[in-house]
Amino acid sequence: MGTMRYRLALDLGSTSLGWAMVRLKDDQPAAVIKAGVRIFSDGRNPKDGASLAVSRRTGRAMRRRRDRLLKRKNRMAALLVQHGFFPDDMEQRKALEPLNPYELRAKGLDSPLSPAEFARALFHINQRRGFRSNRKTDKKDNDSGALKTPSAHCASNSTPPD
Repeated sequence: MGTMRYRLALDLGSTSLGWAMVRLKDDQPAAVIKAGVRIFSDGRNPKDGASLAVSRRTGRAMRRRRDRLLKRKNRMAALLVQHGFFPDDMEQRKALEPLNPYELRAKGLDSPLSPAEFARALFHINQRRGFRSNRKTDKKDNDSGALKTPSAHCASNSTPPD
């Protein structure tokens, strides 16, 4: 008698996993040894259908945003120190904080800035940089669902020429 061969059959669904252990004879299924199914919870709130992962996702997004900001600030400060714009000493760097970066940026348009002033203005730009969203939901199109009526100009030009 030869060795017995088996096959594991899986059925992957969106909310379940079905499985069966099948004994093979001449590479054909001969008997089902054991079978079962694992049903997963929906992952949505039954009352309103909202995802249960929203709170985790928003918390994770806030942590990532904060971590990226801190890394960006640390990298910029290290580069400014490395290239001689910021002083090495932390207390000397803290002394630059009262300088108004907006005034420094305006001053830099007309006259040269000292390396420390330039670093303060550049660090402020790095710190306050933002993004412009390209999401369609951010657009303020109030009549997105309404049909637009043709203007009088378009209506007068719509007659074919003689």
